[in-house]
Amino acid sequence: MSRRWHLVGFVAVLVGACPSGRDLPPPPTDEPKAAEKKADVPFCGKVFVDPKLSSRATCCMGPAAGILKGADVAATCGLAPAAYLGEAPDGSACRFYFRPATGDPHDSWVMVSHPIIPVGSPAPVRPDPLLPWQWKKVSLRDAIGYQAIDAHDEPGLLERQTVLWAGRGRRILGLHVSKNVCNEAQAHALLQRAIDAVP
Repeated sequence: MSRRWHLVGFVAVLVGACPSGRDLPPPPTDEPKAAEKKADVPFCGKVFVDPKLSSRATCCMGPAAGILKGADVAATCGLAPAAYLGEAPDGSACRFYFRPATGDPHDSWVMVSHPIIPVGSPAPVRPDPLLPWQWKKVSLRDAIGYQAIDAHDEPGLLERQTVLWAGRGRRILGLHVSKNVCNEAQAHALLQRAIDAVP
């Protein structure tokens, strides 16, 4: 009988010695710091911070996001990777800013827009006729391309930018390329790269 009580007492001591979930020490504190550092990197890689604006800088969102990357523009236009300053939304479009050799980064950017064509609407075959610009066709592989050659209401615009449009079925996009970033041939190559990337 005393032997049984001795065994019961031993089991009770053993069970009492096991820590419960409440007795476990807290997790190490240096792991969340590493996770916090990872969260500081925006999902788009690099955001352009405009000191002239008080609003918080963010990655591009919406249909134009992710069609091009800063590295795509730099590679196509012959820029050093370090020239890329980041992206920023411009309404539903996405702008990529670059450090110019001289001047202001606000004059050295590429902007891509990707309007969604509503279901049931015909696929566009040229830029919107309501735009106050004249267009010429440009050669693209498996897509229709146009370049603005006259901007009636915006004098000097086409001296600073190459304005392009591309369509492939219901997938269309617009591309504005600062001449500080790409020359005309490079802008056409970037348009091909962009229309190929449209989902």
